[in-house]
Amino acid sequence: MVLQPRKDTLMTDPRAAIYSLLRPHLKKGWGEPGLIEAMDRELDALGAGRGPKIIIVKPPVTASNRSFSQQQIDLEFLDLAFPANTIDGLEKWVEPTLESCVRWGIDTFREVCSYLANINVESNGLTRMTESLNYSSDALIRLFGRHRISIADANRYGRKKGQSANQEMLANILYGGAWGKKNLGNDQPGDGWKHRGFGPKQITGKANQQDFADAMGMRIDEMPAFLRTPEGGMMGAGWFWKSHNLDKFAATPGLVDDRKAINGGSNGLAEVERVFSILINELIRREKAG
Repeated sequence: MVLQPRKDTLMTDPRAAIYSLLRPHLKKGWGEPGLIEAMDRELDALGAGRGPKIIIVKPPVTASNRSFSQQQIDLEFLDLAFPANTIDGLEKWVEPTLESCVRWGIDTFREVCSYLANINVESNGLTRMTESLNYSSDALIRLFGRHRISIADANRYGRKKGQSANQEMLANILYGGAWGKKNLGNDQPGDGWKHRGFGPKQITGKANQQDFADAMGMRIDEMPAFLRTPEGGMMGAGWFWKSHNLDKFAATPGLVDDRKAINGGSNGLAEVERVFSILINELIRREKAG
């Protein structure tokens, strides 16, 4: 059987096709300790070649395939979108942001502005690429509820006077158990911490990270590092937007449904609304200026 690569990739790793065929049949997924290494040893013994990673072929970003909103994604626009960052810090994000919007069809006024305003909150202005679980004991119950964490565990592992948050334990509690298995695909002990949020969108959970890895033609163990780069991070954010059909929420008035679809609730909504308004007004100003 010959597997054809996606049209926007160059298949250069002969083992990628093998992994792709096997993954759906693995009861424990790729998380089983030593599985990949054992498979590589067997494939070495059979003489299967090793090659470089699958290379993503970026679509050319030209004026002809950019909407007006996409054409406005420049350093000054990102400075408005990510106020916690600096001009120097944002330079490396301009091209990846534009490429992600073109690749995933984020192109209307409302889509571009909601996309950036939500990423701003999720990543603290593109300054945080790994999820922080530095929650106080009180905040844990308020934000997640007792169906996700008990009062005893919130007090035991949450931040309080004289005690730092145990972020690894919190990740495994909040993103593990029956809830984590059902909603995030975290089915092994420690998956909550291993697959906590990475990248500007904070893509969280084994299932989400595996789906994004598949979309990029990569392995899940490459995701933490890839998502923390500007290119991988913005590709991940755009992939999440498109795969969760967030265009339909951006097309409706208000931002409550956008925020809920991205974050699961209304945490950070006020800041999303504030930045969204600034960005929309800037696009209108530029459009009028011609």
